[in-house]
Amino acid sequence: MGLERVAEQRCEVCAGRGIVLRPPFDSVLAAFQDIAAMRPKATPDFDQGYVTPETTVRRLALMAQQGDLMGRDILLLGDDDLTSIAAALSGLPRRICVLDVDERIVRFVRDVAQDQGWDHVHAEVYDVRDELPSHLRGQFDVFFTDPVDTVKGLLLFLSRCTEGVRGPGAAGYFGLSYLEASWRKWRQIQKGILDMGFAITDMQSAFQDYLLEDIVFLDWARIAPVPVKEPDIPFYVSTVYRLEMVEEPRPLFFGWVEFEQNFYYDEEFCGKE
Repeated sequence: MGLERVAEQRCEVCAGRGIVLRPPFDSVLAAFQDIAAMRPKATPDFDQGYVTPETTVRRLALMAQQGDLMGRDILLLGDDDLTSIAAALSGLPRRICVLDVDERIVRFVRDVAQDQGWDHVHAEVYDVRDELPSHLRGQFDVFFTDPVDTVKGLLLFLSRCTEGVRGPGAAGYFGLSYLEASWRKWRQIQKGILDMGFAITDMQSAFQDYLLEDIVFLDWARIAPVPVKEPDIPFYVSTVYRLEMVEEPRPLFFGWVEFEQNFYYDEEFCGKE
């Protein structure tokens, strides 16, 4: 086919992510792995697919490097990756609030917070179709969300997070994949981000690795004309965006939002649970 292999050019230590876990995050990872091993199993009902524990802690190291962790009030919209628990283990945020539609995740975070004596960690059941509760609007410095990769779904998550931040100067993080999001879709999402009042300050490519047991083997691999083995390396990765609010927040959605199956899956869906 006229293809030539190019030697790997990325850093061998950080795999091009620019983040190596140093104190306190190296010890956070060790403690977090023990806790994460006890969490509920991922379910396709909510398009769950857990990132690796290392990815969860790398998120925090990235946020800390950007000044978005220490002493901050943090909103986590959807937290099956338990970023809240890893953040609490670091001892850096001032307040952590988890909103998740999965009652199992909410109960797990509450139980761990009670066992650890964390009175600054709060978790409640929340369906993103509902408007953001009034007591949470304009209350946070930073948000993190790893939503579905459909345009409407992702922008709805970001819109609810926009309601939750205090205003200009607030920061936000989210993940977006290549496998389930074309460049056309990326452009639509980026336009929505700008319309809400954010600037895109950073994009960390292939930053997040997902656990293989939570990923359905791709349909195209099953119907390939040659045998294709199940992958033995993390193949489902996503880019982490960092946003900063530079204007007054302008959410794209208000009140109740109805959605059907295409909220979770669209024509670019490739089999992620």
